[in-house]
Amino acid sequence: MFVNFSRVLSYGIFDREGRFVGGLWDVSVKFKEILPQADELIVSRGFLHREFAGIPWEQIERVDDNIYLKIDKGALSFAREPKVYEFLLRRDILDQQVVDTYNNKVIRVNDIHLLKVNQDIMVAHVDIGLRGLFRRLGWERFIDLVVRLFAPRARYLKREDLISWKYIQPVSINPVSKTLKVNLPQKQFSHIPPADLSEILLDLDVNQRIAFFKTLDVRTKADIFENLDFEHQKTLLKELDKKEAAQILSEMSPDEATDLLENLSTSAAQNLLALMESTMARKLSTLLGYSSDSAGGIMTTDFVSLSEKTTVEEAIEFIKTRTADLDYVYYIYIVDEKNRLKGITTIRRLLLANNPKEEIITTAYPRPVYVYLHDSTKQIAYLFDKYKFSALPVVDENKVIHGVITIDDVLSRVILLAWRKRPKK
Repeated sequence: MFVNFSRVLSYGIFDREGRFVGGLWDVSVKFKEILPQADELIVSRGFLHREFAGIPWEQIERVDDNIYLKIDKGALSFAREPKVYEFLLRRDILDQQVVDTYNNKVIRVNDIHLLKVNQDIMVAHVDIGLRGLFRRLGWERFIDLVVRLFAPRARYLKREDLISWKYIQPVSINPVSKTLKVNLPQKQFSHIPPADLSEILLDLDVNQRIAFFKTLDVRTKADIFENLDFEHQKTLLKELDKKEAAQILSEMSPDEATDLLENLSTSAAQNLLALMESTMARKLSTLLGYSSDSAGGIMTTDFVSLSEKTTVEEAIEFIKTRTADLDYVYYIYIVDEKNRLKGITTIRRLLLANNPKEEIITTAYPRPVYVYLHDSTKQIAYLFDKYKFSALPVVDENKVIHGVITIDDVLSRVILLAWRKRPKK
């Protein structure tokens, strides 16, 4: 049996002798199972001098059109303020913003759909529909009557805008600590693309945004950072301690982390670099030495390079076992003992090789295409368009490979440049 929380809020509470105790103020829930279960009722009495008392759920006799207790009203201890609860349905869910992790968006809850099993009550769905809002305001019967009169087949009368609780992530925060009052499992977010998570984040107000961000693991935080503009990155950085900020930067792709550091003050960037693992700090320090509009400034240092003497089967095994942390592994760059670029091959070419014992240089393209460290974005875009590669290696004057530029890195900068140069209306 299902019941709407807006209806439950209208229930009176009576003791075992049938005497009126007070009205329902809120319901505390616990998160032991997938569906949160009612744990305690908060009853209120009085008008000008309101008082509150908590009633453990095991003291509930039954719930029908009202709530009946197993105890006498004299056993209840009332106080001027309710005690502190971790999570309440009315305070933290009803009429609040939550994240719908199925549709990847922020929604507002108009009502809560409760499931009654024996005498237990659990949260089953949230109602985001217009009818749910009218129900909570007490207008449902009147609006339904009007709609039936003028449009008896209207979808409004049949459609329930319910979302299962398993897809809901509350964004209820402590206004002092700016942290979530309840830490639900974060696996809900694992299937959401980082770009969508970033949009969800921006749909929240600044306090909710910070609370939501702090619940995520460092890898997800890094993915989100890469999809935010600098102003929003800066806002979040102000709320993080320097060690956590350094961890996030370390998880970002080097080119994205460099872009962020370039926009910070020199002292702020140096402080973050000092807290990073030394190898990553050296990579970013090197990238910061190049112009932001040059190949060196937009390249990433995450790429696969193998010796020209590596065999095809060794290369395939390396890719299978050693590249799990890399975002982009399609091209393999072939180098000599001095790390000079000798050729470029692909995973497809390796898999189609006739002899797995032959050296990978035999699978390389006839002539490697590359850019130099100080080549401009315009020059790089021209080469991408000419050769139709999705990534190009970046070399110095001695042909030593320093990094790789992907097509999306160049595209984002070309689009930004075109946007700035658009005619003003």
